Amino acid sequence: MIVNQSHEGKWIRLKGISGHGKNRIREHGDLWLVEFVDRGLIRLRSRNKTFKCGGELWHDGRWIDSPTDKNFEVVEINC
Repeated sequence: MIVNQSHEGKWIRLKGISGHGKNRIREHGDLWLVEFVDRGLIRLRSRNKTFKCGGELWHDGRWIDSPTDKNFEVVEINC
């Protein structure tokens, strides 16, 4: 699925492709908020605060390259 600027602020469901991607889904969940899209690069934020830093929990953030990311596949938009 192609994610574009019209999807900013919407939730997407990711599927892990590589071992790295599958581990991130297991750690942070499969629902992610699209924060920013620019030329195929998508900035995402995890649904829940699952990343521990300095004794506090934070949302995990990551960039993916849609539609050719080697770690993740977008399987649903606006979940």
